[in-house]
Amino acid sequence: MEWLNFRHLYAFWSVCRHGGFNKAASRIHVSQSTISEQVAQLEDYLGEQLLARTTRSIRVTDRGAALLKYADEIFERSYEINHVFRDKNESLAPTSIRIGMVGGISRNFIFALLLQNLVEERGTAIHMVDGSFDELNSLLKGFELDLMFSLERPPKKDLLTLNYKKVESSPLCIAGRPELIRRIKRRRSRSEAELYMFRHPFEREQLERSIAERFDLDVEIPITTDDISLLRFLATAGRGVSVVPEIGVREDLNAGTLSRVRLDDAPHVEFYAIFLERGFHRALIEDFIA
Repeated sequence: MEWLNFRHLYAFWSVCRHGGFNKAASRIHVSQSTISEQVAQLEDYLGEQLLARTTRSIRVTDRGAALLKYADEIFERSYEINHVFRDKNESLAPTSIRIGMVGGISRNFIFALLLQNLVEERGTAIHMVDGSFDELNSLLKGFELDLMFSLERPPKKDLLTLNYKKVESSPLCIAGRPELIRRIKRRRSRSEAELYMFRHPFEREQLERSIAERFDLDVEIPITTDDISLLRFLATAGRGVSVVPEIGVREDLNAGTLSRVRLDDAPHVEFYAIFLERGFHRALIEDFIA
């Protein structure tokens, strides 16, 4: 019996999961030409076109997508073997979990969830990674993360491999020191308070016009960012007020450090947990985010 060359399969899997030949080559420390040759040899062996290549993009064919499902299962089992034999952990119950957090997400909200449900209740150690959505998505699909938190859902093309669940939906508000919020409510804050704007995931200019008309605020905005933690800091610093998801300043509102005006006509901001459809820690993750 002729055996499938798993090195070639791993090259194909890496191209798909890391987003291209260059990234796959960098990830597994070989040249791009080596990756290309190994994928071509796999296609020759199977008699199937697995990747449709153009000068600008790579697309997984239908037959390539079918093979990718098998490859996901194979390399997931490889992770389990390493966990049990190389790491000498005979119990499959996880003692640690690797979590990615997209830059800009509300860290105080996420950390509170993790501390209560994983660290305190289950004694699970957490290894955190920050990065862009694309970076963390690539790590997750490559089994280098178990879970990621994001402000956006995974793309449709990844839904055969990834699953997701909305963990929170937060209204937007204008948050600031109580005295500044009182002035805004009285429409007396023009030129007295800078406005810092949250820029994701809606049309910013429309929201700016609505705020200017409703509160008579000058929307000469010095800072626009998707970093909720930075907006929280700017609001508590007292120089101005921040348009921010309410969940990002909930602790400050409860403590009375900040006050807020809700923006009921603005879209809510969604927080998503994204995980592997057949990941090693699937049971723990589903229980945690339930």
